[in-house]
Amino acid sequence: MLEVKYYKSIRKRNKKNFARQINQSKSSEKQTKANRIRGEQHTQRLILCNFAEGDWFARFSAPFGEFTEDEFERVVSNFFKRVKRRTDKKQIKFKYIGYCECGKLGKNWHLHIVIENCVREILTECWSWKNGINFTPLYQSGNYADLAKYIRKDVNGKKRLKTSRNLNKPEVKVVEGKKREYRKLERGEALPCPEGFYFYKDEMWINDFTGASFYFTYLANSHKHKKIGGARI
Repeated sequence: MLEVKYYKSIRKRNKKNFARQINQSKSSEKQTKANRIRGEQHTQRLILCNFAEGDWFARFSAPFGEFTEDEFERVVSNFFKRVKRRTDKKQIKFKYIGYCECGKLGKNWHLHIVIENCVREILTECWSWKNGINFTPLYQSGNYADLAKYIRKDVNGKKRLKTSRNLNKPEVKVVEGKKREYRKLERGEALPCPEGFYFYKDEMWINDFTGASFYFTYLANSHKHKKIGGARI
């Protein structure tokens, strides 16, 4: 997936001694929404850079155990240690993105994580409650946007987001955009798709200080490219 964002920057690139503008903070509602969107986009990018069709969104639950949050966190920590020891012996990377949460009635703590297919068997063997395991296959339809929203849901409430340290990071490029391209976008004209990609979706929103911003998502024709790009005006 390739993402391209056109926007006007308050600060000029490569300009020394440029005075910073007065900090104009957003309202708490706008800031909360912006943080949520950025968090979802970052999680989606991490999924795309590390997982694909054939991998799994897994649920590991403790159906007969009653735990406090800290107690279940220790259960999960020990579970990860057991998995890591086995994957290290087999020279397999153990990558994951997920969270812990509890059922609505305050019982049935469970762990949700995205995992690669190569570690599925090891995780199954290491989990203490064999009747508390469920696997859902990953499908690339929608590029995991819905999955990212689900993972980030209530992440500042009862959830603690968990990610392994060995995840591949998305590639981000910030370049000086062409003013004529930005003017075309303001007039509602379409820009050509980058080579090797096809158009997926676009969005436009208005910033109180910089004006219109344009966001485009393209999918790779081969479904093998996993780059994140950006253009800055």
